[in-house]
Amino acid sequence: MKYYTRDLLTLLISLFILSSCKNPAGIGLDNNPGDSFYGTLNDTLTLKTVTLRDDSARSVIRVANNNSNIPSININQLPFGYYKDPVFGETQANIALAILRPESGDIRLPQNAQIDSAVLVVRYGNSFVGDSQSSTYLLKVRQLDEVYSPNTIYYSTKNWSVKSDDIASTQLRRFNLKDSINVIVRGSNGQDSTVKRYPELRVRLNNSFIGSLLSHTLDSATVNSETGFLNHAKGLYLTIDKNAQQGIGGLATLSPTNPQSSDSPNFMEVTYRVTDAEGDTDTLTKVFPIPVPTSSSSTGAPFMYMSASINRSFSPVIQSQLANTAVNQTTVYAQAMGGLRTKVSFPYIDQLKGKKIAVNRAELVVYVDDDNSNTVSTPAPRLTLYRKDVSGNNQPIPDGDSRPVRDLRSQFQAAGPFALGGFYDDKAKRYVFTLTSYIQDVILGKVQNSDVYIAPVSEIMTNTIPFWPDITAPSSVVLKGFNPEDAQAKNELRTKLNIYYTELE
Repeated sequence: MKYYTRDLLTLLISLFILSSCKNPAGIGLDNNPGDSFYGTLNDTLTLKTVTLRDDSARSVIRVANNNSNIPSININQLPFGYYKDPVFGETQANIALAILRPESGDIRLPQNAQIDSAVLVVRYGNSFVGDSQSSTYLLKVRQLDEVYSPNTIYYSTKNWSVKSDDIASTQLRRFNLKDSINVIVRGSNGQDSTVKRYPELRVRLNNSFIGSLLSHTLDSATVNSETGFLNHAKGLYLTIDKNAQQGIGGLATLSPTNPQSSDSPNFMEVTYRVTDAEGDTDTLTKVFPIPVPTSSSSTGAPFMYMSASINRSFSPVIQSQLANTAVNQTTVYAQAMGGLRTKVSFPYIDQLKGKKIAVNRAELVVYVDDDNSNTVSTPAPRLTLYRKDVSGNNQPIPDGDSRPVRDLRSQFQAAGPFALGGFYDDKAKRYVFTLTSYIQDVILGKVQNSDVYIAPVSEIMTNTIPFWPDITAPSSVVLKGFNPEDAQAKNELRTKLNIYYTELE
């Protein structure tokens, strides 16, 4: 076995380990990343990095289909808020939701009912980006002017038709995602009690709107059916008034599920008083659920009662990048929720095609660009990486294939989400992706287009490796693109592809 050596400190672009080996017994085995490697530098293998607009993100669950090898998409939280990011620009995430009728009884209020309160209750998720200290928000609730259909597939680009009147307006000093709250509730015996609840957003709705929505004059036969009430109520729309916001704001998350109990949905609660002929007053409550996501047991069709719509206004820097994707960009951007993705191309990897090469390990290493990041938000905790097929559809990398029927080389069953990598290393300020099988496929000519795409995804999504835009993670990151001149001049590490391989004789 013969080794060719070169100083590792010069390997800033890419690294190839070349060793002629007559005994192929060790071919295909990954080298230990902690070992010392020596090899030659192929300095013609340059990369190209650019920022692209991402596809719109699915805002409702998707049920897995093993027959067509389609994985599930679980939506455990949705972005909400307004964030004027100094680097990325403005992002506004609004929530549309459906309220259903109570399980039993007449939804209408008695003629002499006096409404005490109507409260919309939506649980918080667990993610936040932005300013958590000094920003304040003016939250508004309006009625949809179109019917929210729970079995319709909505995407982040959905523009809802909304009525102009506010049915709630409340000032928020912050999104309280972590602290449980004490809530006074009225029991069936008429006595008040205090209960501790999971962190939730509570918004008091206008009594006049509720009186009209649940008026005793409504046709009982129409509004007391599930479809009839949904068509009557249409749905609610939550938004932040960006003109009244103080500070740069932020994006929180709201959850369509209850982390404490899958059987307890979000809801709208209406408390009212009625007085009988003898002058006795009773306090009663009607609860209108916002059900948790489900799927039809017969068809598998998803039912989702909350979705997010996202509007963006990118910064001038990013607008310039999106308009100039033909050139290599030395600073690139990635933003979740169908915002931005980074494309990495390997234009000269064809030089390895036709050679008898066994790839032992291939890694794409991407570094965070602190110099061009803002100081408010931390880098995305996790990135995903995927490719496109000849039809332009997103496809997983074989090393991290988590679909129901996986590539036989996938390490997902053994390593879970770590099979692909992409988790942020805070000390090294980088992300590392494992591309061993994928690069082998490229060299063998099984994959014609070697471009890969990088975008943020939720770090708590451990049951899958997404290869689609993830709406549940309101995160972003600025990355160092490929730039060998800067890397050498500043003695810094930048995006690079490491390939350790064995050449057979």
